[in-house]
Amino acid sequence: MYPVRLIIIILVVLSFFLLCASSFAVKEDFDPHFAGDYCEVCHEQTPQKDGEKYLKYGGDYVQLCRCHNYTPGTYIHPVFIKPSEEKLASIPADFPLEKGEITCKTCHDMYEQCQANPRLRMMNTTGNKQHRRERMFLRGVPFRTRTGICFKCHDESKYKMLDPHNQLTAEGEIVTEKCLYCHKEKPDLNTASYRDVQLIGNLRVLCQRCHGLLNNHPANINHFLQPSNEVYIRMSILKLKYRMVLPLDDEGKLTCITCHNPHERGVIPIERAGAKGAGEHLRHRLPGIMCRACHGK
Repeated sequence: MYPVRLIIIILVVLSFFLLCASSFAVKEDFDPHFAGDYCEVCHEQTPQKDGEKYLKYGGDYVQLCRCHNYTPGTYIHPVFIKPSEEKLASIPADFPLEKGEITCKTCHDMYEQCQANPRLRMMNTTGNKQHRRERMFLRGVPFRTRTGICFKCHDESKYKMLDPHNQLTAEGEIVTEKCLYCHKEKPDLNTASYRDVQLIGNLRVLCQRCHGLLNNHPANINHFLQPSNEVYIRMSILKLKYRMVLPLDDEGKLTCITCHNPHERGVIPIERAGAKGAGEHLRHRLPGIMCRACHGK
């Protein structure tokens, strides 16, 4: 009976170790964040608090964070770069550098995601966007906007979005640089018609640079087409009645500026037809009746 008992004991012990090994085994689709039990994925041995971290791959974050597929030029922020002296002065003390370089650890609190946190782990797995910044273990959370962390180091005033429709100075002078956002050269505002101006590219694309791909617009209907004979006649009557323009593109199709005047009030002399709608709500050339006027309803 002794050999039988010995065999049973050996099998029990082996089963125990196999069970433990399987519970700590790393699967291809695993998520180590906020689990608290995947230390061996990044560490060669248990790290010391405020001491040696024993990171694998010599601490190479490209390898340690390989699941995120970092490649230079494609990620949200470059790493392994040394900030200039000017930039270095604006980096908060709690955004650490390593050997003077920006790494993943600069913006992400790695230690936080090493801790077991069922709530954040669930959000990380389900992709809950409401708490995205928290589950990304960013330093300094919470932030009011997704770019909040960027302005911990960068000067927000230098990243204000350009509004090309603000085309006049406080003194009423035209800002020529704003004209060149769409025009090859500043048009003669007293004589040039829509057909005379030279644009730097496709008119529709020029607008979509900021306003997005609004193909079914307005009313979820595609208006980028040639107007019917009935609508074209009605548009011609409107232009005479209100002394205005309703420009079509080079193919005779409706386009963004058919309904919207992209210019600020005061850029085009008020007596000219092209001034109609400038400064109005939504920049409509016929504010309040834009849709009904063309559709006859």
